[in-house]
This record gives sequence, structure tokens and C-alpha cells, in this order.
Amino acid sequence: MHRYLTYAGVFIGLVLVQIFLIDNISLGIYFHPLIYIAFLIILPLDTKPVWVLLLSALLGLIMDSMTGMSGLNVIATTATGFMRSTLLGITSGHNTSTDDTIPSLYRLTEKNLAWFIALVILLHSSLYFLLEALSLHHIFHTMLRVILSGAGAGVFVWFFVKLFIEKIFNK
Repeated sequence: MHRYLTYAGVFIGLVLVQIFLIDNISLGIYFHPLIYIAFLIILPLDTKPVWVLLLSALLGLIMDSMTGMSGLNVIATTATGFMRSTLLGITSGHNTSTDDTIPSLYRLTEKNLAWFIALVILLHSSLYFLLEALSLHHIFHTMLRVILSGAGAGVFVWFFVKLFIEKIFNK
């Protein structure tokens, strides 16, 4: 039960930080880090795929309703949730199992964890900003937004995941 409350708190906390802090800081059109995706990164491997999809859709729906977007976050976040296990398999190979009850990310090497975070953020940011642009006319500007925003989100998510795994689950 404590585990579910911890994840619920992280869910709410990341949404609130994204909406009330990150979205209100204007650092230019090219820098808009999407940090709420960290919730999907820290989910344990034993989470059933249907729950990952439902939680990712709920996360996107809440972000859309709070920011006034029309399904942009739902599409990007749900697609990222769908690809999560594939991305984890790409970055870590076959040395992860689904029998853990705490996040499996604590077993990944720092290199594999960094690659996993980078791929998840790259996928989510690419989908988000390409769907936001809805055109390939300004593809270079869109790719610049993906790179800069993804780098900013990557730094935040890296430190958040390391703090979460080390402080919360290693009590």
C-alpha cells in the first residue's frame, strides 16, 4: 500500500511541477522541458502493460485538461507508455526480469539508465513537438525544440530518477 501512495504522490507532484512551475517559466520558444514523463520512467517492471497504458493515458489527459491542449499530451504520453518496455529492452538487453516489486531501474547500470531516459524523452518530445507543429514545413525548428527541450528534460529526469531510487526505495 505504501508503494502505491508513493507513486500517487510522485504522479501528482510531477504534474503540479510541470503545470505551475515549468510551464510558467518562459525561457524561449525552443526550450520547453516536459518533465512529467519521469513518472513513466520510474514505474516498476512488474506493472502490467495495461496499467502502464492506462496510467500514461491518465497522465496525458490530466496534462491536456490542465494546459488546454486538445489531446496532444494524451497521444504522446500513451505512445511512450506503449513503447516503454521495448525501449527498456533495447537499452538493457535481456538482463531485466519482471519479478521485482521495486523499480527495476535500480539494477541498471548508469549507462543503461541514461540511455533509457534519453530514449523515452526523445520519443515523447519528438511526438509532442511534431504533433504540435502538425507540419514538416519548419522541421528544423521542430527538431531544435526536440533537442533543446529534451536535453533540459533529460537533466531534470536524470537527477529526479536517481534521487527517487536512492532516497525513496533504499530506506
